[in-house]
Order: sequence, then C-alpha cells, then structure tokens
Amino acid sequence: MSGLDKIIGHISAEAEREVKKLLDDANVQAESIKKDAEEKTAAECDRINKKSEAEVQSILDRGNSSAELKKKQLLLEKKQELINETIAKAAERLGSLDTSAYFDVIKKLFAKNVLGRDGEISFSQKDLDRLPAGFVEGLQALAKEKGGSLKLSEKAADIDGGFVLNYGGIEENCSFGALIDGSLETLQDKVQKVLFA
Repeated sequence: MSGLDKIIGHISAEAEREVKKLLDDANVQAESIKKDAEEKTAAECDRINKKSEAEVQSILDRGNSSAELKKKQLLLEKKQELINETIAKAAERLGSLDTSAYFDVIKKLFAKNVLGRDGEISFSQKDLDRLPAGFVEGLQALAKEKGGSLKLSEKAADIDGGFVLNYGGIEENCSFGALIDGSLETLQDKVQKVLFA
C-alpha cells in the first residue's frame, strides 16, 4: 500500500467518523423540524377545531414532506462539504509529505507527463530550496529516454506543489492544484464512493 493510499485510508476513516456525526446531527435537526411542523399542525387543529380530517392530514403531510426535504438538503450539503474537505486534506497532506516521499511523487508525476521534446521544468520556491541532490539529473534522464531534453528553470513557479513543464511556450501545469481542479469531478465521485458506499 503506497503512502498516498495510507493517507487516503486515514482521511477516509476520519471522514467516516465525521460523516456519522454529521448524519446524526442532520437527523436531530430534521426531527426538530418535523416536531415543529407537527406542533404547528396540532395548534392549527386546536385553533380551528372544526376543520375536516382531510385538511389536517394535508397539513401533516406538508409538514413531514418539508422536514424530509430539509433533511435531504442538509445531508446533501454536508456530504458535499465533507467530500471537498477530504480532497483539500488529501492535497494538504500531499504537500506536507517528507522530502523523500514528496519527490518520489513528483518523479512519478513527471514520468507520466514528460514529452519527447526539449523543455523546461519549474518548481515552487519551496521545492527549489529543498531539491534533493541529483533529482533534476534523474528527471533529465527520464526526459532523454522519451527523446527530449530538460532544463531547470531558475525562476520559481507560483504554485504550491508539483511542477510546470514548458515546451517552447506550451505549458503543462502539473501543479497539485491544477491537477486536482482538472479532475475534481472524478475525485469527488471517488471520495463519495469511499465515504458513502
């Protein structure tokens, strides 16, 4: 199991606990809404006292339907919040990996995205300051295997993590933020399956 899988597993476990708490809170809130609706219905019945049973049932049905709709809306909102928080925490943990694990991720990401062309790679200033010895040379060897070449940009990229490849003015943004944004719907679907399956 890779470090990322462990992180996702840990986040998923935390998220499942949060989901249970959020679901419990949402159920309590929905029950309170339902109780309020029933109390209003009973008060209306007492005040009118001569209304037909069909009207009373109609009011009860509307109250229950409203409470059920509110419950569903709250659950959906909480699920979406939790999904987005889980993705944000995963991205945050990815950026806070120890140097060795972090640059292993960078190397794998580079291997998937390098083209067989002459290019330049840019890192954030934080990453430039902590580049492991021989790391850029390793990337250059990967680029050469693909039939290209690679040089390190001296200018830091304005990114939180990951890198940006530049092939003669054509940028391949492999920053973590861009990759997450580009596959947000897929990530949300996967996180939803993990958390709410």
